[in-house]
Amino acid sequence: MTIDVSTSTTTNSGKTTVIDWFETAHPDTTPLVRYGFPRDGGGQTQELKLRSLYEPVPEEAITSSAIYFVTDDQLARLEKFADNPYAIKGSKNIVKEIQGECEDADRVRYPVYAESDARDDGVSFTTMTEWIRGFVESELNDSPAECTFWYSGSRSIHVHVPKFLTHTQLTEVRRRAEQFCEERDAELDTGIYKAKQQFRLPGATHRKSAGAFQKVRIDPSWENDRIIRTAGENHSRPESYLDMLETTFSPQMDGEGFALDLDTPEDDIETPLIERKEYPENAYDVPEWSMYWSQEFSPYAKAVGNPRSLAVFEVKRGAFAREDKRNGAPMVPVWFIGAIGCDPNFTKETEHGALQLSEGKGKDYEKWVNGEYRPGDYVVIHGGQSRSSIIHSVTKIEALQAGYHLIREGGGRNAARRYLSDQGYEVGASGSKGTTTSSGGTSSGEPKGIFPARKNSGNPAEDLQRKAELDGIESITHPQRVRVACRHLRQGWEPTWNWFKEQYGSDFDSDLTWKLLRGVVENPDYTEYNDIDVPDKPT
Repeated sequence: MTIDVSTSTTTNSGKTTVIDWFETAHPDTTPLVRYGFPRDGGGQTQELKLRSLYEPVPEEAITSSAIYFVTDDQLARLEKFADNPYAIKGSKNIVKEIQGECEDADRVRYPVYAESDARDDGVSFTTMTEWIRGFVESELNDSPAECTFWYSGSRSIHVHVPKFLTHTQLTEVRRRAEQFCEERDAELDTGIYKAKQQFRLPGATHRKSAGAFQKVRIDPSWENDRIIRTAGENHSRPESYLDMLETTFSPQMDGEGFALDLDTPEDDIETPLIERKEYPENAYDVPEWSMYWSQEFSPYAKAVGNPRSLAVFEVKRGAFAREDKRNGAPMVPVWFIGAIGCDPNFTKETEHGALQLSEGKGKDYEKWVNGEYRPGDYVVIHGGQSRSSIIHSVTKIEALQAGYHLIREGGGRNAARRYLSDQGYEVGASGSKGTTTSSGGTSSGEPKGIFPARKNSGNPAEDLQRKAELDGIESITHPQRVRVACRHLRQGWEPTWNWFKEQYGSDFDSDLTWKLLRGVVENPDYTEYNDIDVPDKPT
């Protein structure tokens, strides 16, 4: 195998091209990509080869990867094992090995995409486009006017943002996408922000349209009929990967503008001095430990389809942040008199712990800073899906009374809110949203999906789930997938099925997944799944 490493001949006097920027950002490397091809019987398979950006796109390719900047040594190894990619130690092939090495060295650049595939849920292209525009503007800090919009040829709207993100930024972008969906009740595909993800090429014909429609560039103002009509016309494919990039990335005077800049909050958050994670032996130290290391209370978790949360507490310390708590979200050490989350099964009662606060303009951490809450203050927070809560400073007697109504037998959130309302406090709408159906909930208020895994959760199965979500489902072994399936099936067959379908993407095999899940449910050792009905085998 010989890799073409020629350079672009495009000249733009005084301006930086994508290739110029690559050479500056990753000197002494060669940019390569991996293509995906349709597989007989459905799905796709990735080529056991990395190709140059300048080579022609293979005729049958339908998807492409991020850009891997490989060293001369890595190029030589790719050449050495080109005819037998699996002739290396371990279970990987040489292509995955090189991809992994580039990820570890942060020598991967991911073109920034956003996608909504909600058409099957009855959502119009116009609404999907508005979700994407809002996400690009509010979370990626870019102008939708600088982006290109595309119809996938089936059920999705894509946007190509003229930015690249790094491997280390993947988790943060996914977190922002998930938060955006929660706040706006939007349906973006957050699963695309993970390692080795493939993305559909412009001009590729979509299998689900029976060859009738291609991925085509559209104007975001177009109506559904015009989008469908345009996708049914014949459109050319990019000659090379570089050709595709140049459709999105215009030359700039400042090449650094090609890098995605994720802003960080202006306020620095204190990091606590307590560093030990193990449970303290001395009972005197337990409250202090619990305020920093026990399970935090989120006023927003599982908000979709559920009532609003309510927490009553005494502030104990100043705000802090840790990477292993909700990706560095602000936390406040408190003593919970009582708290009930959006999911009513998540409670706190007369215990020390950490309260999570949402970030962003108009969100709870900004309110907290502006409100100048101090240790010893008694506070009530009414939270929920918007992540912009009602926060009150109350007296100690009012806090104890509100907490009593919240946790007493026959009480609850509405009882506590009635008490606070009688004291003259704004409590907002107290009605349940449990009958609202959305992408994240059912009419009974139960979540339809599996929530993304937390970082450093302490749960081995959840840690495996997180590895699969970030590094790809193939990064965990078959026995490990079974372990994740065991964890998810407690939520039911459908959420578990949908999680595996999302992780595999176009490589999803319904027959193998059905067999895996059936094996768990029908295993006589797993009595906790006796109430799950195994559906008919997919045809």
